[in-house]
Amino acid sequence: MPTQATTMEPVPAVSALSGALEDYLKTILSLVRDHGFARVRDIAAARQVKAGSVTPALRRLADLGLVTYSQREYIGLTPSGETEARRVFARHTLLTRFFTQVLRMAPDAATREACAMEHNLSPEAMDRLARLFEFLQVCRKNERSWLERFHGCPL
Repeated sequence: MPTQATTMEPVPAVSALSGALEDYLKTILSLVRDHGFARVRDIAAARQVKAGSVTPALRRLADLGLVTYSQREYIGLTPSGETEARRVFARHTLLTRFFTQVLRMAPDAATREACAMEHNLSPEAMDRLARLFEFLQVCRKNERSWLERFHGCPL
C-alpha cells in the first residue's frame, strides 16, 4: 500500500505545542541544517528515544502543518514549522548564553536549564530577558558594571 505525505495548513494556536513537540522541531531543524535531511532514526538518535516514539510526534506535527512526513521518507519543515523551530532554537540559545555568560554556569548545566525554561517563559518574559541581555552585551560603559560587581560579590 503506498504511503501518502501528511501535510495540512497550520492551525493558529501553534503556541499550544508541548515542550516535547517543540524539542522535536528543534531537533529536525538541527538535523536538516547539519546534514541536509532528517529521518526518524536520526531524530530518535539525537533525542535518545526509540524510533517508535518519534512517529506519533511526527504525525501530530504534520497534523499541525509544521512538518511534512511520510513513512520511510525524509522529514521536512513547512514554512510555519521552520518559523516555529527557529523561535524555539532562538529562545534556547538566548537562555543558554544568559546562563553561561551572565550567571557563569557550566555549559552542560546551562543547556539543561535552558531546555527546562525555553518552553515555559512567556513571550513578554523572553522579550525582557533579551533586552537585558542586549543591554549587558551592547550598552554597558567602560566603567566597572553592576554585573562585574555582582560577580565580585562574596555572597
